Amino acid sequence: MSKVFISHKSSDSKLATSVALRVKNNGLDTYLDTIDDALLKDGPDLAEILLARMGDCQQLIAVVSSETKGSWWVPWEIGVGSEKGFRMASFSMVYVDLPSYLKKWPELHSDVDVDLYCQYSKAAENKVSVESAGILTEARRLNVVKANAKNFHSDLKARLRRGY
Repeated sequence: MSKVFISHKSSDSKLATSVALRVKNNGLDTYLDTIDDALLKDGPDLAEILLARMGDCQQLIAVVSSETKGSWWVPWEIGVGSEKGFRMASFSMVYVDLPSYLKKWPELHSDVDVDLYCQYSKAAENKVSVESAGILTEARRLNVVKANAKNFHSDLKARLRRGY
């Protein structure tokens, strides 16, 4: 099963930790940088470390708050995840006026929403496995991943709008 990168501003570490725990309780692995001493670096070194960590992931949940507006790294991580065709969502406990580019992905606001994200993610993972079986080139495999991520996003957004 694929790993979920939990992107957040350091001031939101407590909330990010609770999201990561909820994702883990749903059977998905996570990467959360609050326990990674390698991230004490900054600049290009930090970018290289984050790229390596993100290289082990296939999904991203961006924990957002009013504090996120002051972050350079969260938008950068979202951009990397988008380029890689990650399944993505944002998570906030309270209403946050999100920049328009974040509205592209599902918005999660509760534990139930995170559970639904994980449920849809597992189904998407199975679909990618079936559709990419026998594909030999990385470019074609990435096309399958990106197409399925787009469907994942639209399906989950529609379900979240309908409620439970």
